[in-house]
Amino acid sequence: MAVSYTKIYQDATSYPSDSAGATFDVSNPMPAGLMEMFGIRLKGTTSAQPSAASTTSLIKNLRITINGDQWFSYTNLAASRTTAGLDRFSALVQDMGGFIAEKGSLTDQDVTIWLPAGLRLPGNSRFECHIEYVQSAGTWSNVKFELWSKYGQSSNATIVGNQTSATMVAGAQVQVTVKIPTYKGATVTGIQIQSTTAGDDLSEVIAKPLGDFAFTPTLARGLAGRAAGRDPYEYMDAGASLTSPQLSDGQGTGQIFLPLYSLANTDGSVTLLVTSTTSEIYTFTPLLALPTGGNGEAQPVQTASKATGSAESVLNRQMCESLTT
Repeated sequence: MAVSYTKIYQDATSYPSDSAGATFDVSNPMPAGLMEMFGIRLKGTTSAQPSAASTTSLIKNLRITINGDQWFSYTNLAASRTTAGLDRFSALVQDMGGFIAEKGSLTDQDVTIWLPAGLRLPGNSRFECHIEYVQSAGTWSNVKFELWSKYGQSSNATIVGNQTSATMVAGAQVQVTVKIPTYKGATVTGIQIQSTTAGDDLSEVIAKPLGDFAFTPTLARGLAGRAAGRDPYEYMDAGASLTSPQLSDGQGTGQIFLPLYSLANTDGSVTLLVTSTTSEIYTFTPLLALPTGGNGEAQPVQTASKATGSAESVLNRQMCESLTT
């Protein structure tokens, strides 16, 4: 199996601002093959720590479209430079099987986000990336914004679908119909639920495909493997440690990942019964898996080549001479 990394885009302008939010749209061609992961790298120097914890807490919205099809779409309702702890974007990346590599430094920033893809790309493929940052706490300079594609092998394609919004009523159970994108053979891995405010306002949720019993946020996080002693989230906070990542079970982040165990036959939606302690807007982000095939970056194949050499050339000329006499 061939593994290769390709830098598909780079500029020095698509970075957070310390004066206001910033939005950028970039696009470029990309090689054919099985894209195992999609990478987003931000490197530069800052006058101060850009956020209260991880640099990824500055990402408010990320949307990636490949060959006209939206592949990744996510909005962090509580994105803020003051987020002191795990941010929701980092949580989603880890829940979908990706990871974040971030340098532990207050002013020397180097962070790369790797999103699992598993997408088989044809020739003449092209991506479009929309990224929106909230205001940074430090001024950036000497910046490199890079997009990467890793080609290799994947067990399935991963798609982050559009969010469904619903208005909660404090103390009341609200039925939410989460829209599921229609892809042949797709299954629902799970749904991230997030509130508008930064804290945990969710009382309980009933996922009808899993039964008629309610899950509290703590129970749901345990089912997703994020309980203490299992596989907690990791994030960097240079203010707390320059060398060791911090750990979190997600408590207090205002988001939970509700596993649906590769749910199939959804008929385009999943029904949830949600109870919140406050009246506010919630969003529900589905995570899908699809079958995929192939591996590595596609390489051109030539079938009309012929071995050449001086000895063979002489013999060929002699053969031609004998045929003409």
